[in-house]
Amino acid sequence: MKTFRLTLRPLTAFGTPMAGDTLFGHLCWAALERWGSMRLGELLAGYTEGRPWLVVSDGFPAGFLPRPTVPDAVLGRTIDPARRKVMRRRVWLPAGGASSPLGDWLDDASAASERDLAKSAVLTQNTINRLTGTTGTGQFAPRQVERDAYERDARLDVYAAVDDARLDLRALEQLFQDVGDMGYGRDASTGLGKFSVETIDDHHWPPGPARHWLCLAPCAPDTAALDAARCYYHPLTRFGRHGNLGVRLGVPFKRPLLLTKTGALLTSRQPERWSHHGRGLGGRGQPLSAVIPDTVHQGYAPVVPVKLEAAP
Repeated sequence: MKTFRLTLRPLTAFGTPMAGDTLFGHLCWAALERWGSMRLGELLAGYTEGRPWLVVSDGFPAGFLPRPTVPDAVLGRTIDPARRKVMRRRVWLPAGGASSPLGDWLDDASAASERDLAKSAVLTQNTINRLTGTTGTGQFAPRQVERDAYERDARLDVYAAVDDARLDLRALEQLFQDVGDMGYGRDASTGLGKFSVETIDDHHWPPGPARHWLCLAPCAPDTAALDAARCYYHPLTRFGRHGNLGVRLGVPFKRPLLLTKTGALLTSRQPERWSHHGRGLGGRGQPLSAVIPDTVHQGYAPVVPVKLEAAP
């Protein structure tokens, strides 16, 4: 599979942070609406058997990658306790440093550029009871919601591993733009989550086989391929639900899934040349949805090869 980097320009605030597995669901709906169910079925063929057509990352501040989930002790690093809080806030690594040993790469960690980071705001939403002309209790009670807003010149990077035999570059860009036009995440129908695709380029991580991998999206690891004692991650329980027309088919909620959070550091048993890692979840064999049995969930994640130690 080929890896591409898409640079997106946020056009509105976002109601949902851009997560790879959620974004993949949006792209599936976009493919269905643009090309129909037969074409989507062709794309999803073999998805749960290790043959994904597309694997997408979270949206990151342009030029940065997430700091891996790995204890400093594993890297032989000792940090002055007085500086630990400062270092904990430095959660972004410059993408250009991926070829450096991880210890050196972490020394370049930063809080990312302020213009690229989302500014979170809490707003109050109201639902008007048309019988009384005002708010009330229950579903009509005022509620607070969070939104993430970006500055005008902020940009997001998304990495996509693509089976170019099934999806060409132009079609990939079109799907992303369709999602950007309709809106991503919560409250897209009220104008949130809009973005445009500015650039899309071939992207290559440092060449050569590797054993250590940084995950760029939530992941369902393939334990048979991993050295579990040398994997580090935070767990994530994903309570999914259908979007688009799926909300009208009865019960829109899916079976909960246990994943690793973005930033997991995985170690393969043998040196590999991976563009992505994980498992495709769902399908008729292990259904996630009672109303759409063919539903799948992106348990794959694009990965970056990482060096834990400097070469001798």
